Amino acid sequence: MKIYYIANARIPSEKAHAIQIAKMSEAFLRAGADLKLLVPWRKTSEKTSREFYGLKLDIPLKRLPAIDLFNFGWLGFFIGSLSFMVSYFGYLFWKKISGEEMVIYTIDMDNFSFLAVPFLKRPYFAELHDAKKKNIFWNFFFKRIKGLIVINQLIKEEIKKNFSLADEKILVFPNGIDLEFFEGFERLAARNRLNLPINKKIVLYLGKFYQWKGLEILIELASRLDENTLLYFVGGDKKELERITNQSFSRNNIICVGQRDYKEIPEWLAAADVLLVLGTKKNEYSYLHTSPMKLFEYLASRRPVVASATPAIKQIVSEKEVWFYEPDDAESLFRAVGEALIKETSEKIENGFEKVKNFSWQKRAEDVLNLIRSQIL
Repeated sequence: MKIYYIANARIPSEKAHAIQIAKMSEAFLRAGADLKLLVPWRKTSEKTSREFYGLKLDIPLKRLPAIDLFNFGWLGFFIGSLSFMVSYFGYLFWKKISGEEMVIYTIDMDNFSFLAVPFLKRPYFAELHDAKKKNIFWNFFFKRIKGLIVINQLIKEEIKKNFSLADEKILVFPNGIDLEFFEGFERLAARNRLNLPINKKIVLYLGKFYQWKGLEILIELASRLDENTLLYFVGGDKKELERITNQSFSRNNIICVGQRDYKEIPEWLAAADVLLVLGTKKNEYSYLHTSPMKLFEYLASRRPVVASATPAIKQIVSEKEVWFYEPDDAESLFRAVGEALIKETSEKIENGFEKVKNFSWQKRAEDVLNLIRSQIL
């Protein structure tokens, strides 16, 4: 039976959700699924997903017509998503009347493009990365759903409470990791290849700059670090960081290197002395619902990890694997970084590596496929 994976996302791109979609698609294929990924046609890299992400398999992919206005704010996003909804519905409806048996798998890239899925009257499953509030649209969607994949237990409990879904229909599995992709990188060699200073300590944050992440705390951290410790941002430039944090700064120890090719990321992580995972009480998604891919990548890199002690992150790791700091407390973050810098050979690092072995993309895909089989056979 064919699985059509609907994702309202630009593929390939450097964003975490696009990486997740590509990695899961490859894992589905390796697990034996007959899968095709449906995405909107948008301007993107000329590289294939296999080239862009360093995959071992080509992903069967269909780019469907869509109006690409995503650089024009909320209205552009709405128009683009609506046009994609019309395209995928037409494409799958034609497959349906042609007699093709199918299962539909989708991911919540927005709050409306999924709405056409139930009208296809074919078994469908959805992956959610945050809890959904009770309303007529979600009620309609969940009433007919065969199964749900969520990234933490907190989301599962809220979904069950709001929509009365049976426990056996919901699979909890955080984001995953491709361990092989992060193997074989050594700190000194990585610094030489990336032209980074050998005699400085490097504290590194990886990721796109979004307001919900609480990046302001890192500017406060930089003001407390000594002259031998540098704070690197991999994922955006200085101008973007100043805009997101609403702060202007000229500190020499803050270095923004912009977007990097995804295949470079293992070297950047290997080059660091400490890696940072943020989380803030000021945003519900950040505090309760996120499952940061960077956390799994950090643990796989065998470098010291300092993480915000949010309920969402503590669903994945404990003090046995990371150094925690109190959310939104710059002094607590500074102390945790200091401890991590002087304990680079801590058993936390090996504990973290052992923990992350449980979160492979392959295991995740196999568990999802088992859920699909259990609900449609």
